[in-house]
Amino acid sequence: MGKRISGVHFLLLAGFLAILGSTMSKSPTLPLYAESLGLGRSDIGLVAAASTVTGILVNFSSGLLSDLYGRRKLLIAGGFVFLSAPLLYFLADDALTLALVRVYYGVATAIFVPVSFALVSDLYPDRKGTFMGFLSSATLAGRALAPLLAGSIIYFLGFPVVFLLCSITGMVVFLLSFRFPDTGRELEKFELTFSKDLLIIGLLDASVYMAYQGIETFLPLFYYLQGRAWLSGLILTLEISIMAVVKPYAGYLSDRIGRRKPIIIGMAMVGLAAFAFAFASSLWAIVAGAIIFSIGASVSEASTKPLATEISRLRGTALGFLESIKDIGQAAGPVLIGFLGIRMGFLFVGVFGILSIGAFLMGRGRVGDEG
Repeated sequence: MGKRISGVHFLLLAGFLAILGSTMSKSPTLPLYAESLGLGRSDIGLVAAASTVTGILVNFSSGLLSDLYGRRKLLIAGGFVFLSAPLLYFLADDALTLALVRVYYGVATAIFVPVSFALVSDLYPDRKGTFMGFLSSATLAGRALAPLLAGSIIYFLGFPVVFLLCSITGMVVFLLSFRFPDTGRELEKFELTFSKDLLIIGLLDASVYMAYQGIETFLPLFYYLQGRAWLSGLILTLEISIMAVVKPYAGYLSDRIGRRKPIIIGMAMVGLAAFAFAFASSLWAIVAGAIIFSIGASVSEASTKPLATEISRLRGTALGFLESIKDIGQAAGPVLIGFLGIRMGFLFVGVFGILSIGAFLMGRGRVGDEG
């Protein structure tokens, strides 16, 4: 037990540093660095999307490979990418090379997220919700700190120091990955199966991240926040902070009462928050929507990941599949809201979330009743 506790401490530290470094490299660094290279807005948008596309393609395959070859080998490979990718920014001088760097960097996160959560599931089969919640909180802490730290370093010291710091955090992740227990290897050969229940769970996560990315992208454009960028940033920081605090408790609750009820309650709150954004008539309605969303997303996601590992014996593959579906939703959210408009876009996201709950309720068997 002591070795497993020590292992999870290394994993939490690696999760914090991995997401800290990768987020520092893009927020607010990426658009500012791209602009310094002379890229226009359309090119910057394409470069920013490059790593998300990588995630959609690599999440599933990295989870599958961890079931085949073991978690530690994949996490070591991901750690090497975290170490090496930031240094490649020094070689980028146009849109294509910068996009290729982002594609390569995206591989690191696409390996680390599903495989690290699969490792937690291996180590703590009876308390996976709780410890997955702690890992989520560690990564959220890194995500919350990164923009402030990167922005300050750019202002005082310039881009090269940011890239070097990102590489240093990656080096620590790479070294820590050698200390992780070597679990996995559920497969002796490649085996691909389709699960309708897993697809439904993926749609739930896609709904959450469709809303999350939509809020992050369009929050500064709400009438009540125009010209008040500091307030938009404060609300987004509040949102991430709430998620970081709530997820371990939500995971513990999920371990105690089962996965089904928290998913239904959490997704209902996500849908309600989307409707609040769609029909917001005051600043306080927007703040309330952000708070409701943060709690609902935390409660739902703290159960969807553990549930995915319980309905599939291939835990890495299941979590990789979930991450791929989530990334599709995250990429689609801003596009849909931008095309439909803020009100109709968030209304669509809310309806999509409610329909996902319906699909979950009608899923084969009473999936998620047991913790």
